[in-house]
Amino acid sequence: MKPPDSHIVPPEGGTHDEPLTAGLRAVAEDDERFGSSSAVGLRLLAEVQAIAEAKRRRTLVFALSAAAAVLIAILVPAWRLWQSAADQPQQADAPVITRELVTEFFPLGYSNVPARGGYVVRMQVPRSALASFGITPIGSDVSPSGVLADVVIGDDGLARAVRFVRVIDSDGQEQRP
Repeated sequence: MKPPDSHIVPPEGGTHDEPLTAGLRAVAEDDERFGSSSAVGLRLLAEVQAIAEAKRRRTLVFALSAAAAVLIAILVPAWRLWQSAADQPQQADAPVITRELVTEFFPLGYSNVPARGGYVVRMQVPRSALASFGITPIGSDVSPSGVLADVVIGDDGLARAVRFVRVIDSDGQEQRP
């Protein structure tokens, strides 16, 4: 169809809109004759919607990936800082260093009975056990609580020897049993 010339003079009693209206009618008639079917239109609409959905998914995946990257960028240094702080000993929780003062082993009544093996058991004994071996308590050792003793016990269950133990912490304080 040929576009109307703008210099055409309308017929007597007509308007300039008549050629435009006639042209638009002709385009509408051509669309009806040569236009696509409703099935093609529906397929085209479905394809456009699928493209839009794919774009939304890509945008969502990109946004979630960016959020995960930011989260990792924040959490990894925080986790490393927490790990290094956990690995370092705390100043307030300084370990208490103890040392033991022990006597020689004193033989007991069954020390002459032969035994193949044995083991040492640490136990608390009455403070009077010190006096029975001729040991006098030192300084503040006059409290009524017991004292620690390592007792050598043979495989037959008989006590063979004993030594007395005094545990002192890094502050010079005696650890009581």
